[in-house]
Amino acid sequence: MVVSSRSPKILWRVVGTNGTLQIERGFQGQHGYLVSLYDANGQCKSSFFPFSGVTEELKAFFNDVSENTLKKGSQFVPEHRLSFVEGARDVALLEAMLKFGSRQGKQVQVKKF
Repeated sequence: MVVSSRSPKILWRVVGTNGTLQIERGFQGQHGYLVSLYDANGQCKSSFFPFSGVTEELKAFFNDVSENTLKKGSQFVPEHRLSFVEGARDVALLEAMLKFGSRQGKQVQVKKF
């Protein structure tokens, strides 16, 4: 982590024999990650990925509900990450994290679904 201004700049950098990967949080006032890949010749390819987690998951969920509702009897397959089982797994992980914290870091089991 590098702190160099009034607003801390957070970045991760991995240097390898074939180049460097740099991930920078926030870019020119935008919320997200700037991912830069520098090859061994110094050429750089950069892409910006805005924060979109919850918004994108909700869009996908509503899209799947709409698709399934509009296409009754079809072979529609929803995004697997939006299934009830995946939701239960997410909740089980959160419960285990809370239990882990309340037990001062003692190992806990995560429910399996």
